[in-house]
Amino acid sequence: MRHPDWLNRLNKVVAAHQALPAQYGLSDCYIIADDAVEAVTGKTMHGAAARRYKTPAGAGKQLRKRGFETVRDAFAARFAEIPVLMAQRGDIGVYDNNGEISGGVFTAVGFMTRGTQEIVFLPPTAVLAAFRVE
Repeated sequence: MRHPDWLNRLNKVVAAHQALPAQYGLSDCYIIADDAVEAVTGKTMHGAAARRYKTPAGAGKQLRKRGFETVRDAFAARFAEIPVLMAQRGDIGVYDNNGEISGGVFTAVGFMTRGTQEIVFLPPTAVLAAFRVE
């Protein structure tokens, strides 16, 4: 169930990540999606401990600790996969970032994810899989 004020909360998450530096455990492809999930539902995907890492290796360790190989696995464990073109604001997804599966959130202006240094907005057609957040 979506939080009654989910849209305002999601907009705040988008703005916050646009202002944050790219940093593992602070603003990365999993944290952006998890913050969006919390804005929409009031709960994180896999608890606060899943967000405790500072390096790519640490992020991978947190995923594997929970039985996931990629962020796609983590998203699929919590939410139903839907056709990408049916995704709406607040839903999450993954795309292929030069051979690495990266997560993000669907917004009013596209699929938001973290680039090397900045936030990027991709067209929905660039997304590999989408998950309904509810």
